[in-house]
Amino acid sequence: MNDFYKNKIKFKLESPRKANNLVVIPFFDKKYIPNKVGFKFLNKEFQGFIKKSLNTSLSLDNEILNTQWGEVFFVKHDKVVSLKNFVLLSRRILKTLKDKKRTNFLIYLDDLPQIGNWRCDVENEKDGWEVEYHQNNLSLEEVAEIFVSNFVMADFDFSRLYKKTPKDGWNEIKDIFLFGNKNLDKSIKSGILIGEETNRARFLSNLPGGDLTPSQFVEFAKDVAKESNLNIKVLGENELKKIGAGGILGVAKGSKEKPYLIILQNKIIKIQNPKSKNFNLCLIGKGITFDSGGLHIKNSGGMDDMFMDMSGAASVLSAMSLISKLKINENITAVIPVCENMPSGESFRPGDILKTISSKTIEVGSPDAEGRIIIADAIDYAKKFLKPDLIVELSTLTGASGIALGTKAAAIFSTDEKLESILKNIGEISGDYVWSLPLWDEYKDDIKSDFADVCNIGKSRYGGAIHGAIFLKEFVEKTPFIHLDIAPRMIASSEEFLNKGSAGFGVRFLKELALILNKIQNVLK
Repeated sequence: MNDFYKNKIKFKLESPRKANNLVVIPFFDKKYIPNKVGFKFLNKEFQGFIKKSLNTSLSLDNEILNTQWGEVFFVKHDKVVSLKNFVLLSRRILKTLKDKKRTNFLIYLDDLPQIGNWRCDVENEKDGWEVEYHQNNLSLEEVAEIFVSNFVMADFDFSRLYKKTPKDGWNEIKDIFLFGNKNLDKSIKSGILIGEETNRARFLSNLPGGDLTPSQFVEFAKDVAKESNLNIKVLGENELKKIGAGGILGVAKGSKEKPYLIILQNKIIKIQNPKSKNFNLCLIGKGITFDSGGLHIKNSGGMDDMFMDMSGAASVLSAMSLISKLKINENITAVIPVCENMPSGESFRPGDILKTISSKTIEVGSPDAEGRIIIADAIDYAKKFLKPDLIVELSTLTGASGIALGTKAAAIFSTDEKLESILKNIGEISGDYVWSLPLWDEYKDDIKSDFADVCNIGKSRYGGAIHGAIFLKEFVEKTPFIHLDIAPRMIASSEEFLNKGSAGFGVRFLKELALILNKIQNVLK
């Protein structure tokens, strides 16, 4: 089961030539089809037949032209293709051909549309570091990487893990031939890794709560660390008691499953530079393997998908694996608190006051706002033992973020406006889109407590996503901080051309973040 997320497609990179496989031809206007490289490699009879067909009312969009000379799959796209639309185009090609029970196809990479994309840059002006944007077309190497990673993502189907195999078997894409004049081996390999690690996060997030308990998540993390050359440290219940992690311990009290705090570190950095003063990034992912709501138990509809409440933890774990495999040599540590929130005679109660590692106290306004409590301890641990220069935290924290943004983007909260601007751009580049909500001090009064330092819910139901973020800010204090409320992107929407279940949000985002840590460091100076 551990390798269920692995890529099953064989990508074959070759120089352009004629072939007998189904040919994919992307186009934006029928009259330009004869100019396509894929068209020119068809035999003359086939070319003549297609030219005649172009003058008819035949619709070619998403259509397979099946003739005695071979097959062509025409895929229509806009004349100007954004990165967002290219991602969907890639997935649509694979999903459509898979649904039509094709097992292989080929595409001439030079036929892919040009993709314009805004990129951020950081300039050292006299008055300080400035964030600037410029637009350019993606290179063929970048396009190939995106193309392959999204093929791998669109191919992943979690339902096969538990469903009985149909009599005629599953629809499978076995081979994809990529024809091009450039050596794109590196792009294809990295594209497969990106797709696989995103699918690993989707796989873990989709696992039922009974099949992914806190202790089982720890075992998965150990396997990932071994496979990806990461150092791992796991704090169990006794170690958590010793360091005073009352938040994690309090939330876990109602479950028979013990809580854990997982710490992962890039082994390359530790071996090469044990006293490295490199910029120190800490990633935190919320790992509630099942959220019943505790004594504020959720209704049946609200509990249905709460086995996914560890999506932040799954994405951080998979991102650490990807960063290591891509040999991004940066000083990055992950802190992942893992436990269950269950009702029992031992559960933490409304009105309880929990003390975290930093000795800050939390009044429990609602046991169903437990995620921010365990993250508070994770933040405290990072500050006390890791001394991060920046904390980036991912959590399915609030339904309110989905009410604000819908299902197309995660909510981003930042203590630095320039940093927030860069991270919104990372969202555009990675395909994990984010949009900002305020993290203003004016909201601090909303989480005041009469008896503790903070309350874990706001005084009003309005602004719930902001209340969660401002609660976390109280523990971060002066450390630069990014909070990503990924609840809106927990589940892939139907128009994304992905199979049902987790979207795997955050893996690609964190990879892109790791690639520009030097720019981040400059902004925060």
